[in-house]
Amino acid sequence: MAAEDDVLLRLARSSGLSAGELRRFIELDAVGLRRDPVQPALMRRLRRMRRLRRDLGLSVDAVVIIVRLLDRIEVLEHSRRP
Repeated sequence: MAAEDDVLLRLARSSGLSAGELRRFIELDAVGLRRDPVQPALMRRLRRMRRLRRDLGLSVDAVVIIVRLLDRIEVLEHSRRP
């Protein structure tokens, strides 16, 4: 558990999110941690979430909805490419 807390704190610091925000995003399955949690794609996702929270003043729940919709749009866009 201490190792997991260390990873969470590192991710929170790197992304600009609070540890509580990050834990909530994990609880809502908006972020999944893997063996090597500090991946470029994960950091981009976390920073996008931070911008939505701070710049637009959105709640954690609203950010999760938006990020999931953006994920779906990305999948649809990739499926339409020749």
